[in-house]
Amino acid sequence: MQALTIVLYIFIATVFNQSYKITTRTMKNAAAQTVGLELLAGISCLLFIPFFGFKLPSNPWTYLLLGLSCVFYAINNFMVANVRKNLEASVISILQQSYTVLMTLAGFLLLNEQVTLFKTLGILLIIGGNILVFWQSKKTKELKYIVLGLLAYACNVAAGLIDVGFSGEFSLPFYTAFLYLVPALIISVCNRVRFSDIAKEYKRANKPFYFLTGAGWGLQYLVLLIAYSAGEVSVVAPLSSLTVISNVIVGYFFLKEKSRMVRKIIAAILAISGIILISL
Repeated sequence: MQALTIVLYIFIATVFNQSYKITTRTMKNAAAQTVGLELLAGISCLLFIPFFGFKLPSNPWTYLLLGLSCVFYAINNFMVANVRKNLEASVISILQQSYTVLMTLAGFLLLNEQVTLFKTLGILLIIGGNILVFWQSKKTKELKYIVLGLLAYACNVAAGLIDVGFSGEFSLPFYTAFLYLVPALIISVCNRVRFSDIAKEYKRANKPFYFLTGAGWGLQYLVLLIAYSAGEVSVVAPLSSLTVISNVIVGYFFLKEKSRMVRKIIAAILAISGIILISL
């Protein structure tokens, strides 16, 4: 059952990454498109509540901390929209693994987790994979969005450190929906996004891929949480990281992302190897 859940996650995550790239091609207002997709993601998760039951924590501090984490998730989601528009989907899937590096380093520095040889080697492998892909890039614009992506994943790490362990206190579909709907509200207020702005982004988008992106965004995280709740992190983390290689391969055929292909494959293997070592 756990294996099927991970396979389902890899499939949904790959479809999401590819469709999001197509959706951002027509994007004019990053805030409006992000809000629209987050609303779809949240609603998609809420539809599964009847299958999981409904429960909420009684401690009010949980809601306060979860709301604080949503501020960082909102910043991450907004910045990542611009990153996805300007970088290849296969490149983003490799860059995303920097989240694991940043989270592991945060564990060392903030949570007093033990520094081990395996974790250190894992971090170096993931960093090495990213350097391999981006080294000697002459595209100044690409480098700009690489930095933006790293800042976005740093915000994601901050959010993860705040809400760590809260998912078990909620119904999983409601918890997942919360992490999309509240950031959508935050981005709407901060950027003064109106319903008409969201509608404009929807009208100019490729409709099937817009819906695949929104639904896939929510469902991939829900399925990943289910996998983690049913198995050990040391098993789920490396297996779920196979989305790196799946996005490189699918991006080659589906999005015609053929540049630096050998580098991407090697970087994907290094990233997966690094995550395995960190998980040991």
